[in-house]
Amino acid sequence: MATAKPLQCVDRKGPSISPALSRGLRLLRVFSDAPVWLSNSDIAGRTDLPAATVARLTKSLAGMGLLHYSSSRRRFRLAPGVVRLGYGVRSEIQIIELIRPHLQEVANRYRVHTALAVLDGIEALHVEVCHSTATLVTLRLEAGSRVSVAGSPVGHALLAGLEPAQRHSLMRDLARHHGAGWDVMQRQVEQGLGEIAGTGFTLSLGGWHPDIHGVAVPLKPSGQPAIMSLGCCAHRGQMPVPRLKELGKELVRLASTLTSTRASA
Repeated sequence: MATAKPLQCVDRKGPSISPALSRGLRLLRVFSDAPVWLSNSDIAGRTDLPAATVARLTKSLAGMGLLHYSSSRRRFRLAPGVVRLGYGVRSEIQIIELIRPHLQEVANRYRVHTALAVLDGIEALHVEVCHSTATLVTLRLEAGSRVSVAGSPVGHALLAGLEPAQRHSLMRDLARHHGAGWDVMQRQVEQGLGEIAGTGFTLSLGGWHPDIHGVAVPLKPSGQPAIMSLGCCAHRGQMPVPRLKELGKELVRLASTLTSTRASA
């Protein structure tokens, strides 16, 4: 059984940011209000970054396909890799906007918290969360919250949506991460995968938190490469098992509808 987490589970501390990542993003932002082509000295003059740091960053960003270097101009411009990143963000936003009304409707009808999650390493990242105004217990689960893939129903649903080779690789990562606790968590994962194979949804009866019942299903929106999952949770007192299974069937129907509906381009 996974270690229970408190109901107020969102870490309100600001996330730590890699200094190198921060400098790289600051460098790329320079191009948003500058001439198409910039030299290293141009970039250094528009930022507070040392010239040596700028040279190192532009070389790395060019190698990643985010900047293009012209040897004749001896200057850089944004490369197609940046455009691809933009399309990826636009696509995800479209998916969230498409799914949000459905999540809110389910939250209101069943008086639960609903969430859309994506895989982020060995964690499930909530990219959208909807709350019912009638929900008695506040989980303080918000967009940006992360939960363990191995110890949560939304995580099990994400695992179920992966191709076998991807799932096997992630399971190895989870085993290394959880160490001695993996034996118990692996049984939880395998139970969740078995439930999804049989009914389309997996239940959590106090597995994530002793007082919380949850249910989740995998989701693969049409035309989207990323695996997602839909999850709901509520206090066990207001969500007995029969009602939870009814909610699971509702999520399976919703996932089927969303899988066949493509967000507009």
